[in-house]
Parts: sequence; structure tokens; C-alpha cells
Amino acid sequence: MAPARIKKTQLDFIDNSKLCIFYFWAGLKDAFSWPSSLITIYGSQTILNRTLKCFTLNGVLFLGSIFFFNHVTLPILHFFLRKTNFGSIHEEGDTGGYSPFITNFLDTIVALTYQLFWVYPIFLLSFVLNAIWYQEIADRAYRLQYGQPINSKLTYNRLIRVIAGEIYRAILFMNYLVVATIVYIVPIFGPLISFMYFCWIYAYYSFEYKWINKGWTLEQRIEYFEERWSYFAGFGFTFTAITFFVDQFLSAGVFALLFPLYIIMANNALPMPRQNESARFSTFMPYKLRVFWVAKKMNDKIINSFKKRANSGNKSTRTRIKNEVTSK
Repeated sequence: MAPARIKKTQLDFIDNSKLCIFYFWAGLKDAFSWPSSLITIYGSQTILNRTLKCFTLNGVLFLGSIFFFNHVTLPILHFFLRKTNFGSIHEEGDTGGYSPFITNFLDTIVALTYQLFWVYPIFLLSFVLNAIWYQEIADRAYRLQYGQPINSKLTYNRLIRVIAGEIYRAILFMNYLVVATIVYIVPIFGPLISFMYFCWIYAYYSFEYKWINKGWTLEQRIEYFEERWSYFAGFGFTFTAITFFVDQFLSAGVFALLFPLYIIMANNALPMPRQNESARFSTFMPYKLRVFWVAKKMNDKIINSFKKRANSGNKSTRTRIKNEVTSK
């Protein structure tokens, strides 16, 4: 006689909330598993080498350049202005003062020049090199943990599908970041919603290398992610808290510096829930939260717009050729 199957009872809103908080806490703890990440780094010469390169490029060169400008270049400029009295204001009855307008103007000119000829080139260089090093770190960490990544034979048709999928993915995440940025200006709750958006996208970036090495499609990745939204919000929380409240360049530098560790932690993590828990969730607390819904809708509109333009262009071309043939 087969054993009776235990039916999972649906939880109420409070119990669902507790369960989501538990998953959030599990993700937060997995994002603090620094010791295991360091063991993985020191256990592989490839990972250690690439991590040191990331640290040198992003920590020393990129973040060091920002620190040098803010704490060395600008103070020297202000010292020079004070010594030469350049930009001072002398009016009748005034003993002389330092003009904040000219100071701010010169600071802006120097900052733009410094960024244009130094920071931006380093940023672009780091963007390319980081992409290569992150992939090598992720592949090696996956091999150490799970074995050889799944690589399907690359035929011509599959290559076309991969290129189309990557274009779709790039537009999708661009739309996601646009939404996360725009929603920030919404009064009261906007900054909080934007913060959560970045928690999710940072967590997704960290885990995507692992899922790609498993051979998952983009649809499978998003499906898996949205069913574990509370866990991934917790996993990306600390990373977002470090980078969310600073300026753009500093945020990008800190992200690039710490991201290798998050790739390794994501590779070792086991997101929760690990089994299908959808039957236990109430209608007031969704088991699956469509985090990418708005971005996907925007994607569909953009792609449909391109298709309509392409179809109209082909139609006009065919009509023109037909008219030319008829006229002859």
C-alpha cells in the first residue's frame, strides 16, 4: 500500500510573511559567506590571479583615481587659488574674500577634464576586462563545485538564437535599470522601491553565471528567480546598501571590486525555497513575484516596433521593385 501523501496547508498572510522573512534572512546570510569565498579564491590559482587583477584595476587604479582627485588634486587646486589670490573679491570696505563661484567653476572644469581624459578611459577599459575576468572566475568556480559546465554544440542556427537572445537580454536589463532609476523620483516610496529593484538585479547578476553554466535559458533563469524573490532580495541587500548611496563612479568601482566575491558566493549558495512551496502561499503574499514584468513589457513594445518598421521597409522595397519592373 502506497503511503498517503501529506497535503500542504495554505498559510495565512502573517505566516507567509514570516516565511518570506526567513527566506530573505537566508539570502542575507549567504551573501555574508566570505570565508568560503576566500577559501575558493586561495584554492585556485586561476581565481586568485583574476581576483587580484580585479582588485588592482578596480580598487587601486579606478577607485584610487577617484580618491586621488577628491583628496589630492582638488585640495592642491584650492591651495593654489588661495596663495595666488586668483578669484578673490575685493570691493570697497571688503578686506578680500574667496569667490565660491569661481572656485566651483574651476572645480567643475578640472573635474570634467579629469573624468574625460582619465576616469572614463579607465572605466571603459575596466568594463571590458572585468567582463572577461568575471567569466573566467565564474567558470573555474563552477568547475570546482559542480564539474564541467554544460556547453551545447554551437551550430549556425544555435548561434543565431544565442545572438538574438543576448540582444533581447541586453534590452531587457537596460529597461529594468531605466525603471529602477525612474521609480526613484516617486514621492515617499520611490527610493525604497528603487533600492529593492537594485537588490534584485545585483543578486541576478551574481547568480546568472551559475545558471548559464547549467545550460538554463533566459526564461528558466527569470522563472527560477521570480519564484525566490524574497531570498534574492536578501542576497542583494548588502551589495546594494554599499553602492546605492554613493555617486555613480564610486558605486561602479565598488561594485566591480566586490563582484568576484559575490559570483563565488552565488555559486556556492542554495536559494530558497528549494522545493515547490506555491501551494502554501496565500493570494495576499505571492509565491512568484514578477520582478521583470515591467521590463519585459517594455521589451515587447520595443521589439514589436522594430518588427513593424522592418516589415514596412520590406513591403515598401518590394513595392518599389514591382513598380520598376512594371514600368519597364
